[in-house]
Amino acid sequence: MKRGLICSLILVATGLARAQEGSDYFAGMDLHDGLYLTFQDFRNNAPSIPIDRVKDAQGLTVTDLRRVSGKLYWSPDTGAQQPIDIRTIWGFCQNDVVYIGTSNGFYRIGLMGSLSHLVVEQTYRDWDPYMYGYPMGGVTRTVLVQQLLDMHSGRFLPFNAGGMDEALQHDQVLSEEFRNLPRKRRNSTEALFRFLRLYNERNPLTFPQ
Repeated sequence: MKRGLICSLILVATGLARAQEGSDYFAGMDLHDGLYLTFQDFRNNAPSIPIDRVKDAQGLTVTDLRRVSGKLYWSPDTGAQQPIDIRTIWGFCQNDVVYIGTSNGFYRIGLMGSLSHLVVEQTYRDWDPYMYGYPMGGVTRTVLVQQLLDMHSGRFLPFNAGGMDEALQHDQVLSEEFRNLPRKRRNSTEALFRFLRLYNERNPLTFPQ
């Protein structure tokens, strides 16, 4: 009788602890709309600025932050209207979709999990001392780049063997399995997506309730 009571108490305590930790992410999960000033805002599912309070210079509600080119403002419950520097915010959520800010704009998290995947644009200058004209000495190129977002640290990692190896350090079993692969296989897209999926299955992404 005592053993049964103890087991029941353990199960209840485990359930309460899990409830306090948060809920595992699933597609369509209710993420609060708004602007994340920091990565921690996102992890707390607590945007700093409600998206329905964001206005443009004409006082009109902004419906798509990805297409904003001018100044933005918002009005808190108390105090005067405040400007928003769109270049400094970490990202935003709209209709349960999360977008992350980069120097080239906002890009959607395509695969959400403790290890997330996204595709972003990166711009770089290709220098050539023998080129003349404008821009002097080179040309500017924009390329699409796949990246990983480590939800433990908030760090962006390259979607390659090196980035995956660093991310998998949180899971020693998968880390060892990945490192045992032949070097060529570790860099294959198939292996990278396979370990991305396995990692997220073994380490669910949670948000506070």
